[in-house]
Amino acid sequence: MRMGARFQDPLKPKNFGDTSMQIDADLYMGGALHRYLKWQAGVTISYSGALGSPAAPTSAAPSVLPLDVLAKFEPRPEFNIYMGRMIVVADRYTPSGPWGMDEFFYPGVFTGAATAAHPAAALQKSSTTGRDLGFNVWGALLGGTVKYYLGSYQFHDPQYSPLWSGRIQVSLLSPEPGFYQRTTYYGQKDLLSIGIGGQYQKNGSATPTPPAMMGGMPGQLIKDYAYFTADLNFEKRFGDAGALSIYGAFNNWFADNRAFKNFFHAAVGWTFPQIVGIGKFRPNVRFQQGTLNAADADPSRIIDVQLSYVMMDWFARVNIGYRNISTYNAGMKTSDSGNMLWLGLVYADP
Repeated sequence: MRMGARFQDPLKPKNFGDTSMQIDADLYMGGALHRYLKWQAGVTISYSGALGSPAAPTSAAPSVLPLDVLAKFEPRPEFNIYMGRMIVVADRYTPSGPWGMDEFFYPGVFTGAATAAHPAAALQKSSTTGRDLGFNVWGALLGGTVKYYLGSYQFHDPQYSPLWSGRIQVSLLSPEPGFYQRTTYYGQKDLLSIGIGGQYQKNGSATPTPPAMMGGMPGQLIKDYAYFTADLNFEKRFGDAGALSIYGAFNNWFADNRAFKNFFHAAVGWTFPQIVGIGKFRPNVRFQQGTLNAADADPSRIIDVQLSYVMMDWFARVNIGYRNISTYNAGMKTSDSGNMLWLGLVYADP
């Protein structure tokens, strides 16, 4: 589960005069019918509320959504087939998820935006919770030094063409076997990972047209959807001094109808190996920038400064941080800014 308290006034985003909380819990189940035939299922529960804000209700009903509902055929580490509802893989961070990264906020999500007119996220295409219906063929070669994913999704609606999504990555210094992976290893191993990914869907980018003029009929502007991402993840241990973490990624959308045309983010962190109390400290700084598809749009930016107290690596940690965000309002053609403080708690069953 992940719990976060956010300090930001929704009416005056530069001030810290209001408090809201978010709670997320993911429940996973799995089993094996045969050493080659396995299954996995999961559900996510989310609850959010706003305290003392005239701009939002004091509470909101919790949402319950499916996560994975899939069958697995795993004859060899180099070749596996998954079918059902599962995560859509193109970038590095989806197979990691919020559990495998140290940052509390998932990259590309403009939480704390100063205006509701700003699109919420610059993410690869998928359905809710980053999942979709389809199949995925993947494998880890050379013990996980090379890993590939190739999937076809969005089979829930016959009106859609398949969404093709794939990724290939090379992990030097240390392999990364398995379907899932981590964004940071908290100094447990050295890593140099380079990956590229992409998505394509015929007629997969549609948006409503402006109101009809001169008696014309309103409709949709439909184009093919295409997406490209490239990323670098570097981790190096320096003996008793600690471990350095550097990562970055660039995303580009080749569709005029998408909210964003490009998005970039980079982060640097340092994990101190000394145990203080029951955990160790890890400071981290992350920069994010996305440009909307609006004409002459200024970039939207986020700067996060975070300090983590890591009690059990990915499974128990506390995050405190400060966020400065500048978002471009395409309707007003202005940029708005905001500040936020947050306190996050992450627990997971190892």
